[in-house]
Amino acid sequence: MSQRANEALRWGARGLARLEIVALAVIYFYFIVTDSVPLVAFGLIGLMWLARWVATGRVTRSTRFDLPILLLIAWVLVSYSVSISPWQSQPKVYGVLLSALFFYAIVNHITTRRDLAWAIFWLALVCLAIALAGLVGTDWAQGKIVSASFLYDRLPRFIQGIPRSIAGGFARNGVGGTLTLTIPLLAALVASQSSENDSLMADRAPLFTIVVWVALASSLVTLALTQSRGGILGTLVGLFGVAVWRERRVAWLVVLGALGLLGALGLGYGNALLDFVLRMDAQSGTLASRLEVWQRGVMMVQDFAYTGIGIGTYNQMAHLFYPFFIAAPDEVVPHAHNHLLEVAVDVGIPGLIAYVALLTGFFVGAARAYRTADGGGRARMVGLACGMLAHQTFGLTDAFILGTKPGVLMWVYLALVAREMGSEKE
Repeated sequence: MSQRANEALRWGARGLARLEIVALAVIYFYFIVTDSVPLVAFGLIGLMWLARWVATGRVTRSTRFDLPILLLIAWVLVSYSVSISPWQSQPKVYGVLLSALFFYAIVNHITTRRDLAWAIFWLALVCLAIALAGLVGTDWAQGKIVSASFLYDRLPRFIQGIPRSIAGGFARNGVGGTLTLTIPLLAALVASQSSENDSLMADRAPLFTIVVWVALASSLVTLALTQSRGGILGTLVGLFGVAVWRERRVAWLVVLGALGLLGALGLGYGNALLDFVLRMDAQSGTLASRLEVWQRGVMMVQDFAYTGIGIGTYNQMAHLFYPFFIAAPDEVVPHAHNHLLEVAVDVGIPGLIAYVALLTGFFVGAARAYRTADGGGRARMVGLACGMLAHQTFGLTDAFILGTKPGVLMWVYLALVAREMGSEKE
């Protein structure tokens, strides 16, 4: 082939590879509304990976997350192979695969610090979209913490027919858990006095500021409306982390909080506090019912330590083989109500090891990138780390099953930390 033909081939390959994130976004939207991914979609992504190899000489950039990602995907497939309900597990498998593809798309397309700044701008827009979608598509819980029927009855409802949704819309705790990821990031960007986005995107700085402020305000309103205890608790932890970053003396609030907690326990309010935190899904929930759900999860891990029970099948397995005494036989209990426990239940101990390795790599990478970053980079790392911390706090009493559709956001955070570390060397 002539040199001119080679150049034309590389030019075409570069153009095709640049469309990868857009193509993935379209595929993911189709997945959200249908619960399925056509085989041709994976073929298209494979073609784009081939195009990147032609254009750059490599299939993908290597990262510190590669090994745990490959292990996690492998055990998700192992778990799927033993599932008693493949149709229930398949959407979760699609979710994990597409999320990993998003991770590598971002890693390969962000090559400079300016790219990172633009990525945060687009991520802020996504955060705004999540908040607005939650406002018009959530199955609201009236009277969960406070009764506000006059408000909920007037909220518009434009999103219906979500696959496998109990009431047709987004689950309120799922929305709350998603917002735990976004609110601390937005707060860190707002709190940052010096942002790299201001210098690298000077012509877009006012727009960026407006988007971040509107996204933060909308997210806080949506979170309050969900009345998700886990979401609110996780968000407070994440915002506390951002506050400590801006003003170290805020850390003394931990001491005051600990003293207040000890005082509440001394006055006999311990059971009331536990009841408030643990009643996540129903006003009639109890500590005993939550402990029962956790116990069933531990039993599943003991029985299926290597393969997991089959991703996304906790409800079926529990009612069939580990029947509840408190939950009714027809009650839907979708997961183990603890994130790490649910990972072990779904994909076994090897999958849990891979997942913990991802989280460990994320926080270690964010800390390393923070030490070498400037003002804007530090704000990003603090926001991403506090968002992940808030989400994992939410996961103490609730869970996102691996492959859950909003869970792709966690993989975006992993990718941004990976590139922040990589950009140090470029």
